[in-house]
Amino acid sequence: MRLPLTALLAALLFWAGTYDVTVFAWLTAGWQRLLAAVGLSGLAQRIQQGISGDVTTRSLPAMLTYGLAYTGVCLLILALLIPRRALRTAGGLYLGVFALSALLLLGGKAAGDVRWAYQLGRRLIDFIVSPLPVIALVPLLRWHYAQPGPASVTES
Repeated sequence: MRLPLTALLAALLFWAGTYDVTVFAWLTAGWQRLLAAVGLSGLAQRIQQGISGDVTTRSLPAMLTYGLAYTGVCLLILALLIPRRALRTAGGLYLGVFALSALLLLGGKAAGDVRWAYQLGRRLIDFIVSPLPVIALVPLLRWHYAQPGPASVTES
């Protein structure tokens, strides 16, 4: 059951990556309706205007929703393919990259719109919100957390 579910989740990621413009349009429209319904559309527009184009040109709530959903699906795939004890390591790596990205973005903003910090933070986000970490982590974590086999005795 794990492999078919993994294949389904991988197909979902492929679909989301292929049709990301459509997905972002849906998310943006949904967030605009939701924020307007609760009276926060003005606040959202002011926050969006303060975001550098080096970080994103898309709606911030839509970008965050997409990124968290994509990352969640990646973590589900990892949970299906790696040993349970390795999942904490994978989660820590994802969290570390997101924290470093946030530090770069916030530091770039605090230092007066430092472009290189924005660009590096954005590249880290683009990396982590992609299938590449899953592709790399599955074999590495399976190998690192593999159960040791029976010791072989060699005769001299």
